[in-house]
Amino acid sequence: MGFSQRNRTISSGSEASAASRKLRPHVVNLSGGTFSSTGAFTTTKKDVDAIFATHLPAFVAEHGGVVPVVFYAHGGLVDEQSGLRIAATQVDWWKSNGVYPIHFVWETSLAGAITSAVGDWAQGRRGWLDDAKDRVLELAARFGQGQAIWGQMKRSAEAAPAGDGGARYVAEALGAYCAAHPDTITVHAVGHSAGSIFHSFFLPTALKAGVPAIETLSLLAPAVRTDVFEKQIVPLVGHGVESLAMFTMTEKLERDDTCLGAHGKSLLYLVRASFEPEEFSPILGLEECLRADPVLAGLFGLSGASGSPGVGGAADIIWSKTPSGPLTSRSTSTSHGGFDNDIPTMDSVARRVTGSSRIQSFPATRDLGDELWPMAGPAAPRPVGTHQALCVGINAYPGGDALYGCVADAEAWAAQFSIAGFAVRTLLDAEATRQNILLGLLDLVASSVAGDVLVFQYAGHGTYVDDLDGDESEAGNEETKYDEALCPIDFRDGNLIIDDDLGEIFDQLPDGVSLTAFFDSCHSGDGQRRLQLQPADVADLSAASAPHGRRARFIIPDEQTSRNYRAKRGAPARAGKRALTREVLFSACKPTEVAYETGGHGNFTVAASLLAVPSANRLTNAEFLAKVREAFSSQPRQNPDFNGPRAAKSRVFLGALVGGAGSVSAAGVTSAGSAAGGVAAGAGSGSGFGSGSATIPGAISALLDAAAGVGTGVGAGVGAGGIGAGGVAAGGIDPLAASAGPAGMAGSAGSRETDAAARALAAAAFLRAAADFIDG
Repeated sequence: MGFSQRNRTISSGSEASAASRKLRPHVVNLSGGTFSSTGAFTTTKKDVDAIFATHLPAFVAEHGGVVPVVFYAHGGLVDEQSGLRIAATQVDWWKSNGVYPIHFVWETSLAGAITSAVGDWAQGRRGWLDDAKDRVLELAARFGQGQAIWGQMKRSAEAAPAGDGGARYVAEALGAYCAAHPDTITVHAVGHSAGSIFHSFFLPTALKAGVPAIETLSLLAPAVRTDVFEKQIVPLVGHGVESLAMFTMTEKLERDDTCLGAHGKSLLYLVRASFEPEEFSPILGLEECLRADPVLAGLFGLSGASGSPGVGGAADIIWSKTPSGPLTSRSTSTSHGGFDNDIPTMDSVARRVTGSSRIQSFPATRDLGDELWPMAGPAAPRPVGTHQALCVGINAYPGGDALYGCVADAEAWAAQFSIAGFAVRTLLDAEATRQNILLGLLDLVASSVAGDVLVFQYAGHGTYVDDLDGDESEAGNEETKYDEALCPIDFRDGNLIIDDDLGEIFDQLPDGVSLTAFFDSCHSGDGQRRLQLQPADVADLSAASAPHGRRARFIIPDEQTSRNYRAKRGAPARAGKRALTREVLFSACKPTEVAYETGGHGNFTVAASLLAVPSANRLTNAEFLAKVREAFSSQPRQNPDFNGPRAAKSRVFLGALVGGAGSVSAAGVTSAGSAAGGVAAGAGSGSGFGSGSATIPGAISALLDAAAGVGTGVGAGVGAGGIGAGGVAAGGIDPLAASAGPAGMAGSAGSRETDAAARALAAAAFLRAAADFIDG
């Protein structure tokens, strides 16, 4: 990753041409695994042929004896220009030591890509909680593009020595050379960081292509997964790979390193937490992963204390810092990116390659690491008591999955939250991808401070998926083991949001921050962790999703969606439950039920959103839930539920937990709220819609408008025989009694709380009667 001052750039014009000519015998440039035909430096099959037909034989003839040939694979932090700079720095040095170098420049460009993936998270915009910012950044990288970028890089490393890959052509040309010129060269490999991934696939291919042996393999801060390394390389140690050495930092130095200017540990920790499909996958270069793996602990002889030399193993491990000792086993790098320009490390590698202690020392270079990552800027102070909301609604699912009321639900909730003083962001339809939803929610949580009040609302499909990490094994769920999931717009590609994803974000809530979630979807009953509704139960309800007025918001996952999900998540790498649950969730139904939408809105949304404003800072969470359930009391299909810590039931609904304006204790809750408008609920009669009645969507919209303080409204009456709609009154709606039962028992205008409850009852009754009418 380093480079000398005289080789900082590959210049244009004649200078660039001269540099290119100098490097051409020593560089194989790859893009996506195949020979690169564009960019600053191209490679063709003829260039590779020239290396083994002309340049290497000339070097061997010049030096006589057996010449070491080293294949160098740089790390994943560099783009094409940086890879060429590394080659330009090293080529003359290797040649001065009698070694013929061949550099794979494989255009990973990971540094810039990661920076783009995490965006302003890497710029230190969040400075809110130093002891948690690493985890927030890891989640931002995981939920953003980090995994896709790293996965593409790994696919390039795997493709290069396979099929028509450029590295396979090199391996076959090398094998042919070894067969035609026996005992004239020895073959060696050096891989830095992600270069260890490259060599994990290139070296087996080279051996199969007829290369007699890889005399030495030197890995610098390797970023390859331990399972890949054990499958690809470990069986070759002593059987093709004759000598293996790894140079890496102790656990303490890894944790003292930084990357992205904000992440307080080395890149390997970020890779482990964010880039592999399985979160917290073991990585070869991390001491804790080596010691926890019996195969690798035995291979490297790791029975002593941390940072001690490996003793009795088949392979050597050199811990940085080791400034003294054997000349082949020294390293002083204190950063992940510093190994390839650390003089003791590079000199040790050269001595292993040449078999001689007398070498030309590596030239002093400058560490590029600080230039790769942006430095964190100062965090802007945050006012206490901010109210923020994220509202998500998805109708436009592809295929036959479309819904009709979710966008309207999100907009209705957004209107209510705005009235309650929240700054609201919405994600609707195409905007509501898995990445956008999770990063939006993470932004909500990570930018909060004690005293803030947060809301997350979701309306869309719910589903279930196989539990991959085993955390769902609990009462009532031992055998089936499913994770609940929300369905973003791109869920068919495997991009589901499971309860574990939400739990990881909710776990980052700073102390003193209130977060309330509202889920109007199926399987919303315990969105934090557990699914109780089984696939057979869901299948029995499939008729309810017919495209008419009443529609269940659930998806039965097909096999392709499940395969896509498993491929993106990988195999389980961890298990365990959340240590602490601080958020609260109001769900549209119990875990054993499905959520319905009718006439352009979710049934839960119509009832609950009307109560949000009058209940905020006035009722407890338990009292709010009671009011919502009252609106559903006459039908058993759907029963809204509450999930959260037991003590949270007595907290103030949408109230601040500490400090700030508007924070109150449960003891100080007033008994009633207020709404800006009223809904007329009167007795209705007849067998169907009267000639003056409003449409179902219009009536529901009017109900919501009334709760938002719109100057006109619709009075909806529900009777035993059908639905009637009252008139519109300018300036508001007179509060009438909500009908209940055959006689249409009349209520009266009382307290504001009673009015709000009556409006919710009327809305729910309207939806039930509408659904019953439609279903016949």
